[in-house]
Order: sequence, then structure tokens, then C-alpha cells
Amino acid sequence: MTTLSSPTATSSVGAAPHLREDLLTPRFYTTQIAKAASTDIEPQRPIFDAMLAEMEADYNRDHFDRRTPLDRLRSLSASDKEAYESYLVRSCVSEFSGFLLFKELSRRLIQAGRTDLGRLFQLMARDEARHAGFLNRALVAEGITIDLPSLSGKRPITWFPLSWVLYSVYLSEKIGYWRYILIDRHLKANPDNSVAPLFDFFEPWCQDENRHGDIFNMLIRCWPGLRRGLRGRLLSRFFLWSVFLTHSLTVCERGDFYELLGLDPARFDDEVMRQTNRTAQRAFPMVFDLDNSRYLQLRDQLVDTFLQLKALAADSAGSRQWLKRLQLRLQFASQLLQQFSQPMVASAEVVA
Repeated sequence: MTTLSSPTATSSVGAAPHLREDLLTPRFYTTQIAKAASTDIEPQRPIFDAMLAEMEADYNRDHFDRRTPLDRLRSLSASDKEAYESYLVRSCVSEFSGFLLFKELSRRLIQAGRTDLGRLFQLMARDEARHAGFLNRALVAEGITIDLPSLSGKRPITWFPLSWVLYSVYLSEKIGYWRYILIDRHLKANPDNSVAPLFDFFEPWCQDENRHGDIFNMLIRCWPGLRRGLRGRLLSRFFLWSVFLTHSLTVCERGDFYELLGLDPARFDDEVMRQTNRTAQRAFPMVFDLDNSRYLQLRDQLVDTFLQLKALAADSAGSRQWLKRLQLRLQFASQLLQQFSQPMVASAEVVA
């Protein structure tokens, strides 16, 4: 799989000076294609066939109306406009990265003679391209243009084992599902907080994310060893922890977007993690015990330390505060280790 380059967003002069280069540089991944091509789907054949038929039916085709204008519904302050546009850029490039990943996997699997698996990934790529296209249209409505086709091929490839890709993409899709559906429910209950018609598409959007997650759950089950013994426990712990950590730092660092929608960032993060953790019972042998541990308390401490580090880095006098930076980094590392070590429970023991 090729990786994204670091392109520059082009816009009308002065329209979006806040769109930093790092918003346009997500990672793309490759994996063990030959191993992926050897996936034995026969034990999961009825589920595979049902999922393939559902993807072929494309139930969301008519729910994404390409004629709908995506212009903002009201004017925003400079800071709110920055939050909204930065969210659009990050999300657009992220969806495009998913499109490229699934498209390349589809191509390589078909070349390897696995037309069944290749077709499934081809259909998931279709969904990701549709999402990226809608986000790109919303950016155009803001006067911002990103040349999506130019985003690939210039950065080094990040290689991950197949097991890592299966676990991480499953969680990425499921946490995306909960993000979208919770925002959708909130805005339907509080329509005055909806600043753009783009959010009207979050319900079919979350259905796509949920369906993709179910497909990866099925693929994980095609490799029974990934859910058994010490390996299964370690994979569950590492990927739940790393995905939750990334989500927490991202939401709380960029809380201005969620506040624009009338959401409390920390509480939103809590609910996304809780729901994703419960959903992961269906795929992972272990999940975190969020209700009877210090996990969420440590989240608060990690976010606070992270924001202190960022503030220190932005301080013009920060270069002389090396001792304070060292102290905060050691504190952050200790909090990471404590959170990673929080208790887990077997999925069968968790109340659904």
C-alpha cells in the first residue's frame, strides 16, 4: 500500500491560513498481502456471503444525495470557522487514506486469485471514496481545494503485520461508527447546533462504518489464533489502549470543534470509548474494565499533561525549560504505563 504525501491545501488567498501542513499527512499502511490472500473464509462462509451480498446491494446509495448543497447554514466566528474547516480537512484525508488502503488490498488480492476477498475490499473502497467525496465537496463550499489524487506515493510506507491491520482497522471502523452516530443523535436532538447540511449524512455514514467493522470482525475470526491465549489478550489490550489514547488526545486537543456542536469533548470521548469497548466484546477476547478501574481518571491526567507539553513547546522561552519538559515527559510516560496496565475482563463476563 502506498502512503500519503504531504501536499499543500490550495485555497483562495488568505482564506484558510490555519490549514497547517500536518493536517494533510496521515499515515498509510501496507501489510502481508500473501498472508491476507491465504485467508480461509470457509469457516465463515455464510457470514462472508451475506456481507458480500449486503455490500453489493449498496443500501446507502440513495441516502447520499450528490445534488445536496453542502454550504454552511450560518456564519461562524473566525475560531469556529477554523475548527470546522480543520475538521473537514482531517476527515477528508482520513477517508481518502481508507479508500487507498482498501483499493490497493482489493487490487493485490484479485491479482493473487482471491476475487472473493478482492471484491469485498473493492466495495469498501467505494464507500470510503464516497465519504471523502462528500467531505471534499464541503471543503469546496468553504473555498478550499485539496488535490486528493496527488496525495499518494511520496512518503515512506508503514508496514504492519496482518494481525495488526485486522485489529486496528476493526477498531477504527467501530470507533468511527460511534463518533458519527453520537454526533448524529446529538444534532437531531439539538438542531440549532448543526452548522452544515453535511451532518445530515452522518447516519448513513455511520452505517457504512459499522458494516466495515463487522467485515473485519469476520476476517479476524478467519484467523482463530488471533483471539486465543496470550496473543489474543495482548492484541486486545494494545489496540484498545492505543486507539482509545489517540481518540482521547485528538478529541480533547481539538475540543473546539465538538464545542461548536454543543458537545462537551471529555464527556463525548467517555461515551465513544464506553460504547466502542462494549462493541469490541464481539471481536476481542478481552476488553477494558472502564467502570471499575482508573482508566478514565488516567485519561484526564494524560490529556492534562499532554496539553502542558504542547503549551511549553509553544512558549518562546520553552527552549530553556528543559527540566520542566523532562519532568512532564516522565510524568506522561508513567501515566501511559499505568493506563496500559489497567484491568481487563473477558468478553463473556461483560454485560451486553
